[in-house]
Amino acid sequence: MKLPLGEDPRPPYVQAADVLRAAIQDGELSPGERLPSARELQRRFGIASSTVQNALRLLKGEGLIYSVLGRGSYVRAQEPPAEGSTEAAGGNEIDPGDSDPAYTGLGDLQHGWQTAPADDPRPPYVQTADALRKEIQNGRLAPGAKLPSARELQEQYGIANSTAQNALRLLKDEGLIYSVQGRGVFVRQLSPRDQFLKDYNEGLEEMAAQRRADEEAVRLSGKTDDEVAAELEAAEERFAKAGTEFEAASAHRDAMRAVMEQRKRLSGNYTPEENAAKAQRMRDRLAEGKRRR
Repeated sequence: MKLPLGEDPRPPYVQAADVLRAAIQDGELSPGERLPSARELQRRFGIASSTVQNALRLLKGEGLIYSVLGRGSYVRAQEPPAEGSTEAAGGNEIDPGDSDPAYTGLGDLQHGWQTAPADDPRPPYVQTADALRKEIQNGRLAPGAKLPSARELQEQYGIANSTAQNALRLLKDEGLIYSVQGRGVFVRQLSPRDQFLKDYNEGLEEMAAQRRADEEAVRLSGKTDDEVAAELEAAEERFAKAGTEFEAASAHRDAMRAVMEQRKRLSGNYTPEENAAKAQRMRDRLAEGKRRR
């Protein structure tokens, strides 16, 4: 089921009923199928319980669904509902303008019908607080950073204003955030103890990640410990041999340079550049001798 997109001036219960109606008409909810519970609809749509009940009552009035006492609401088939079914009573006629005053609409709801986790029974404010807590713990909301306003949280998480306020209140009770009158809510600076625990936990996570990487590298190599140890020993022997050969080659090179220099001194067969360098070294020595006097 897809939720309405963009700005929608209609009351939230009308929007919720529209989503459910489309699901029924498209066959996503087939005849005889049970609808999600009122609590589940409240969580998925981020609306109040009374808003859900109003949406269900609207669909019942249209003859699209019916209720079975103690069992829930079901999609009505073409034939009459089975004996024992009772239409939900309840309440006065609905005023089209009577909507949940704490809710801002479904337009920007990010966690839609299909994407909302169906296996999380926690209240929406607890889930919202958990998401913000993770943002603080992983550093995306750093100490001193300003949190989104309650209205922005409504739009970001698709929740009611009261849900956003309860989530912030929970984080305040945990000492993670604080309020400044007229300015907003901010992330609290961690105490030395909490900072130590944070760094310690991050270190453990880094070590665990390194271990997983090492295990994966070992698995991909396809070699036993003995095979790796034998290859390491052979590599160390080659390295030692190469080091010896390098030292011998360096000594031989220096000896040949000395021989060539001797021959040039005897023959005077220097290049113009070498003659210029030689003359410069002589001038430098004379200048150094004069300074010492």
